[in-house]
Amino acid sequence: MDTTIHYLTNNPEVLEIVKQGLASLVGVTKEEEQAIIQSFNEISISSYYWN
Repeated sequence: MDTTIHYLTNNPEVLEIVKQGLASLVGVTKEEEQAIIQSFNEISISSYYWN
């Protein structure tokens, strides 16, 4: 899962495609995928408030 998160961090356009449901993450369960998306959403919100 670390590799997946690293990849999504470096390729945010892929994360957006996954969020839209147009792609899924290979080797990750749906529950893990939702947790990853939620984590990225929380990071985005936190970053917004820190700026």
